[in-house]
Order: sequence, then C-alpha cells, then structure tokens
Amino acid sequence: MKSISKSISSMSQMYNKSSNWAKVMIIVVVLLIVITLFKSTTIKKEGYEQRDKFEFKTGPEIYDDFYASIYDHLVYNNILDDYAVGAIINKTTPTNHSIILDIGSGTGNIVAALSDKGLNAEGVDISQSMVKQAKENYPNYDFKQGDVRNAMLFNSGSFTHILCMYFTIYYIQDKAQFFSNCFNWLMPGGHLVVHIVDRDQFDPIIPPANPLITLSPQRYAPKRVTHSKVTFDDFKYAADFQLNNQNNTAKFVEKFSNKESGKTFRKQEHEMFMESEDDILTMAQNTGFIVMGKVELIKCGYEYQYLYVLQKPE
Repeated sequence: MKSISKSISSMSQMYNKSSNWAKVMIIVVVLLIVITLFKSTTIKKEGYEQRDKFEFKTGPEIYDDFYASIYDHLVYNNILDDYAVGAIINKTTPTNHSIILDIGSGTGNIVAALSDKGLNAEGVDISQSMVKQAKENYPNYDFKQGDVRNAMLFNSGSFTHILCMYFTIYYIQDKAQFFSNCFNWLMPGGHLVVHIVDRDQFDPIIPPANPLITLSPQRYAPKRVTHSKVTFDDFKYAADFQLNNQNNTAKFVEKFSNKESGKTFRKQEHEMFMESEDDILTMAQNTGFIVMGKVELIKCGYEYQYLYVLQKPE
C-alpha cells in the first residue's frame, strides 16, 4: 500500500506541475490504463466452434492447429517486425548471398519480411502446426519442422545469420547447448541475433490487450500489470505472466472460455527459463560468441526489450 500511495503522490505532483495540454494527455493515459486493466479487446475470428471438452496443454503441445490459427491475432505487431528487421539489416548488413535462419519462426512473418527484401531466409519451428500455418500464410517461402536442441539438425557452417526472436530463447532450458549449436551452424564471421528482455521490467501485456499501442502502461501503473484480456467473436482469452526470480523461471498462463457460457474449455501453461540478461550473454560468450551490439526496442513501443547482436569470430 505504501508503494502505491507513493506512486499516486508522485503522479499527482507531476500532474500539478504540468501544462494544461500535458494534463489532458495524462488523463487520457490514465483512462487507457483503466481500460487495459478492466476491459477486454474484441477481435473478429471466423471459423470457431463452441467447445465443451476441457483441455490442458503444456510444452510444444500448446502449439496445435487451434493455437496456430489465432497466434497472430494474439502476438503479431507489424510495427515491431518492421523495426526489428530493419535493425537486423542495419547491424549485420546481409547481402543476397547471405543465408538466414529464423529459429522459432512461428507463422512465418519474419521470414517473409526478410524474403520480401530479396534476402535468402528460411524458418524452423518445433511445432508442425505452426509450420503448416506459416506455409499457408507464405506458400512461396521455406519452413521446416525441427528441434534446435538437436545438434545434427543442420550441417556445420550452413548459415551466415541466425535469428532467435520473440522470447524463443526462454523456451530453451539448456541455453549453453543452444549457443553451441548455433555457433556450429554459423559460418565464420556469421551473426546470431537474440531477443532478450529485462525480465523484471518488460511489459508482458500482449499487443491487442494494450490500447496504448506503442506506449507501455507499466510506466503509469502503480504496480506491474501482468494480465491480458481479449474477446474474440465466440470466445474469451485471458493471460497472466508469473515470474519466479528465485529459480529463474516464469509461467505464461493462458485461458480460453466460451463467450456465452463463460466455461473455460482450454488452459495452457508456457514454461519459460528466464535467466538474467547478463547470465544469458555470459553463456553465449563462453561458447565463443562476441557481443557486437544491442538494439533497444523502445522506439517501436517495446521498452526493456532488446536484440543482442552476437558474432562468431572469423
């Protein structure tokens, strides 16, 4: 309660010192935060049938046909993808001779964005359903099913660039093995780009549940907001991010309920292995990677989220 009172007092002082225009903007932001906390966003999604049977899923089984079909509605943000792809190209200067692998390629958006710029890109994902969805979205591009924990998945020196985007690194428990595999798959001088977040500060609200779009409500909320709510045509979605710093893990819990009955028909728990930024980078460096740069994603609305550019020595 003390911290909340302190936050409110601080915001009150800032409000009183602001110009009239700034006061209007503060009121708008506060109202949008209230909307974020108490109102869900509605999304049209056709082809859904009411479900009565309850399902509980964890691990790779989460990414089945149902989840693959709604995945982009939940997490896709073209502003983020455009900015990230631009930053990757700027920092690593790929050419039409480069060979780029996107690990955890999902529904294929990053591969498509790179390919549309004339680059040679392919995707790999552990989920066959996600690969199928990617091929439906982008039939002219290359996607394959595979587990990147398997060192034999690709030949040594196959790629000039490897990307590991959108929290994919946190689904891998043995990160030392992951970095070793990537190091082996890269050509000398090749780049590995990894999405890493400040686990204590980043905004876990999914894009459609955040009416502020490119502004994080965490800046103005007295306590970190960890839950998201989205309403589809026929069902409701709710999610919550639960961090456990003591054992470097987190859970992202999602629930789906029938819109009419309110009955939950599906619950899934994403288990995430969330070491600190420094610990993850140390594992990469111990493998032999050189940290070449860091791209802050705050400019596209993703505060405390970064793309680290690593390089295999020549």
